[in-house]
Amino acid sequence: MPKRRSDLFSFLNVKKVKMGAEQEMNENHGGAWQPKDPRAEPITGEKPSCSSKEAVDHLVLPDCWSKKQALLFTDQYKWLEIKEGKLGCKDCSTVQHLGARAEKHVHVSKEWIAYLVTPNGSNKITRQASLRKKMREHDVSKAHNTIQDLIKGPTSSDPVSSSAPKLSIKNIDATVKVFNTVYSLVKCNRPLSDIEGVIELQEEKGEDIGSCLHTRYSATRIAEHIAKEMKMRIFRDIIEKNAKICVVIDETSAVSKKSTLVIYLQCTVQSAPSPVMLFVALKELMSMTADCIFSTLLSALNDCGFNNDYLNDNLIAFCSDGANSVLGRKSGVALKLLENFPKIILWHCLNHRLQLSLDDSISEIEQVNHLKMFLDKTYSIYHLSNTSHTELETIAKELELEIIKIGRVLGPRWAACSLRVATAVWRSYPALYVSFSQSSSYSGLAKRLANINFLKDLALTMDILEEFSLLSTALQSRSTNIQKAQKLIQCTIKALENLKTRPGKYESQIEDLIKSNEFKDIPFNKNNKFNTLPRNLLLEKIIQHMHLRLLLEGNDDEGILSYFNLLEPSTWPYEELTLPWIAGERKLDHLSEILKYEIDLNDFRDFVDNNVKSKKAPIPTTIQEAQKIVRTIAVGSAEVERGFGLMNVICTRVRSSLKVDHISDFMTINLLGKELADWDATPYVKSWMNCHHRLATDTRVRKKATRAFYEDRLALWNLR
Repeated sequence: MPKRRSDLFSFLNVKKVKMGAEQEMNENHGGAWQPKDPRAEPITGEKPSCSSKEAVDHLVLPDCWSKKQALLFTDQYKWLEIKEGKLGCKDCSTVQHLGARAEKHVHVSKEWIAYLVTPNGSNKITRQASLRKKMREHDVSKAHNTIQDLIKGPTSSDPVSSSAPKLSIKNIDATVKVFNTVYSLVKCNRPLSDIEGVIELQEEKGEDIGSCLHTRYSATRIAEHIAKEMKMRIFRDIIEKNAKICVVIDETSAVSKKSTLVIYLQCTVQSAPSPVMLFVALKELMSMTADCIFSTLLSALNDCGFNNDYLNDNLIAFCSDGANSVLGRKSGVALKLLENFPKIILWHCLNHRLQLSLDDSISEIEQVNHLKMFLDKTYSIYHLSNTSHTELETIAKELELEIIKIGRVLGPRWAACSLRVATAVWRSYPALYVSFSQSSSYSGLAKRLANINFLKDLALTMDILEEFSLLSTALQSRSTNIQKAQKLIQCTIKALENLKTRPGKYESQIEDLIKSNEFKDIPFNKNNKFNTLPRNLLLEKIIQHMHLRLLLEGNDDEGILSYFNLLEPSTWPYEELTLPWIAGERKLDHLSEILKYEIDLNDFRDFVDNNVKSKKAPIPTTIQEAQKIVRTIAVGSAEVERGFGLMNVICTRVRSSLKVDHISDFMTINLLGKELADWDATPYVKSWMNCHHRLATDTRVRKKATRAFYEDRLALWNLR
């Protein structure tokens, strides 16, 4: 027994020494066991290159690794990359699909593609061992080795490559037909599940379209590939031309439980007479903070090839709807853009500024917006039950539709600033009074309608909103630039000033309406408790809002618009202008900084000289380019609103399972793609083959059996 006890103690001591040595090895080398061979020491102890050290210094490493361990494993596994403290495979991320080399139960790991591999375990040693195991298993996996072979290229001794289908004209033509089918479904906003029926119809007509790529899953992947290639080609050309761009964003919650960022950019294309607005992407937001929106926006632009260097040189403007998280003065997205790109122009969508000017002006003069209160109460009444909703529908169809819309926007504040809502109330005025007066519960609303002051306020509101509507419609035009928007705003201000001296179109109709047969049953009266809006004061406040919020202001006293006017001869002070125009030339350098484009002084002098002397000479090259850049600045986000309409067409109840990325791909094809008659699918099929995807004629895919036509149904057609 004593002997056995001493053997046991000696065994435990030896084991403790081994465990201590193993722990020391884990701390120094990540646990990778290496023999104590002196001949191997110069190799394993070889100092890495300076560039590798510098690369590791800028990386965020896993929490269980040191810089020495990161250098060791990246040298051992050439495919290994580290991003944000997670591991990934650059080879798998490049290829992503096995294509014709795919086998059953063999697939590429999504975690290694997306750089999402993290360690498991509660302590440092366990987490290190977890990473070693994952790297080793991925290195010897069949999918990874297949991708390594694909990167190296096919060999004559490769049995898989020799058994792969030969790329003939027949193979390409069949795949082109499938691509055309998918493209037509997306352009027509049809569900991709319809591809099976369309393919079956084509086969009945004798078309040879192979036996592969006939499922909804394949159609989704084809649409994703087409959208990716389409954006890559378009944005690559923009980057090569070094075109100036303006970014326009908006948010929506209609396509996902989370908020979604909608990104557009406007740029000038040489062949197009006016700037072109291009859809970039839909991106789901993890949160509505300014940091999240900014990082998502920058990531989406980088994915399209617009890196930070390009944005610093060519991003000249940013436009949004003016939400606090976007255009906040202290921590908005616009402020973060200004910190990263100091010379950018921040622009608030004119239509969004315009829409709430009336309500803001009423609030400033400390008056009650009775139309807003009326709509609020009407909305609450007719949404209590289906019976009330049906009553409203019978009273006034137009008003019923507008009341429904109130729940979809921010509330009665926006509805009270809508000309369509005010017009619906105006047209349904007698019917609404009759309905409210028949019920004692709604007597307050009936008294409000019977007050002459309410009718006068409604008429004044409609006259103001009609001017806003005309301006808003003009601003939504794709050809509207900053100079044209400025003129439109000035015309609206003059129209509002005319309202101060004489009644508007609807105000002048009040007396005739009261005497008409339609309004004869309404006992109009004046209620002293109902304070009417101070007409002239309200119009003065609105005009002030137009000056303060709608005119483009700069960081200096004169404003950015004064620099843009150097390129617009109609705004020049010809009575004070002498040649050379010294005052204009002093502003020219600052204009070049704003546009991030150098305007030649001699070209500017020729441009001024030709316009002063009324010469019909061609505009100099640098002046033409500068004018195009000014037109690139978007004055509103109307194009984004049009994209919302397309989004609603795509996201139907039948397609409720669509993800945000899929919707983004479909919108890309719809908004950027050519018409089906002009679209050539062959380049996209070739890039599809280069990504090692299957062709439509792949013989290893079993053809799906067609649906049987039942005999009893066939018998109906045989009746004679």
